Amino acid sequence: VVDDARAAMADFLNASSVEEIVIGANMTTLTYHMSRTLGRTMKPGDEIIVTRMDHEGNVSPWLQLAEDLGLVVRFLPFDERSWQVEEVALQALLSDKTRLVALNYASNLTGSINRVKALTALARRAGALVYVDAVQFAPHGLIDVQALGCDFLVCSAYKFFGPHMGILWGRRDV
Repeated sequence: VVDDARAAMADFLNASSVEEIVIGANMTTLTYHMSRTLGRTMKPGDEIIVTRMDHEGNVSPWLQLAEDLGLVVRFLPFDERSWQVEEVALQALLSDKTRLVALNYASNLTGSINRVKALTALARRAGALVYVDAVQFAPHGLIDVQALGCDFLVCSAYKFFGPHMGILWGRRDV
């Protein structure tokens, strides 16, 4: 059953391999565990970027990690006209110390959809990993993790009529 679920989620997200799929209790728990895993590669003074429009499940784990490790948190604002995270705002925050950008695909606050592919490209060019919360987007649009270029993407199956579980995709070569 678990193998079938992972295969279905690999297909759902267009993952290149079923081995890139992790199933867990929920999105928040998976994000917390991933934050701790990625934290092993970070040192005091490294920077992480989180958005001002994301669900708490994609903010709190990173804030706790930053507090525990002495990381610098930079908050990425959203444009109050477009209700999206704009590329120019992300570019202004990226530095050679940025290790991770955590952002949402669609906002649970506004319903707006961010241009994740463009935002991911900026972050990746700066050398940062990109962690995408797709919980709100997954029930409404097709997700292609290979085309997005992000490193991690997480969603919750119950949002698209599945069981109460979280799904984490991670790029195999990370």
